[in-house]
Amino acid sequence: MSIELLQQAPPTTVVHTSGEMMTLSSGLDLILPCWNPSGPWVESLIRHYHEITTLMGKVPVRLILVNDGSVKNFTSQHVAWLEAAIPGIMIVSYSRNRGKGYAVREGVKYAQYAFQVYTDLDFPFGISVIKEAYDHLQQGTDIVAAERGAAYLRKLPAKRRIITKISRLLNRVVLNLRVDDAQAGLKGFNAYGRSILLKTRVNGFLYDSEFLYQAGKRSHLKIGTVDVVCRAGIQFSSFRTKLLLKEMVNYCRIIISS
Repeated sequence: MSIELLQQAPPTTVVHTSGEMMTLSSGLDLILPCWNPSGPWVESLIRHYHEITTLMGKVPVRLILVNDGSVKNFTSQHVAWLEAAIPGIMIVSYSRNRGKGYAVREGVKYAQYAFQVYTDLDFPFGISVIKEAYDHLQQGTDIVAAERGAAYLRKLPAKRRIITKISRLLNRVVLNLRVDDAQAGLKGFNAYGRSILLKTRVNGFLYDSEFLYQAGKRSHLKIGTVDVVCRAGIQFSSFRTKLLLKEMVNYCRIIISS
């Protein structure tokens, strides 16, 4: 359900397209897109969730899991285990794989709190960064983006390292983004950022760039960063040529949209 913001309203007050006003309660929606999750992912997710709620203390945390058309390792039994172990979990599921950008937006539509953070199912940057992003939002930042440093580049396979460097260069020079590392898979935002994200159209990996590009055109928005490092044991996926070509088309669409 999309929302439009009143420009004069505080970040927790929104008005729906129907004209109905509502105030979002204090807390955090944690949005996790997934597609064909591997290994004992349910046990891992339950453990991470309880670690996060302990870290967040009295802050309410609602987990929104988006099943982006998985065809394996995501069954009704997995859902039952999650619902039994995670109070109030929202599971959004649809049959066709649509892409990470689409999945994130679908999850955000179900958000109920003042602040949202999305990241990957395996929490590649650990859990402390979740609270760090939330703290930035509490202090008045509208959008918080994870930023991976030079150490991350050194860990990447050669092909992916080149792709990442090119992506950062284009983000900085062509799109003039305030955050070079737009593709780091963690963002946090308040209702202003949420409204912008829901208006993005890219379904693939470049939805992050489109989000920050559209947000950057609003000079009044405060966009901040949190430094992150990949936790030990993370496996880096490779990009197929077909996927790269598709994302280049999406990149062109972002530029044309300006």
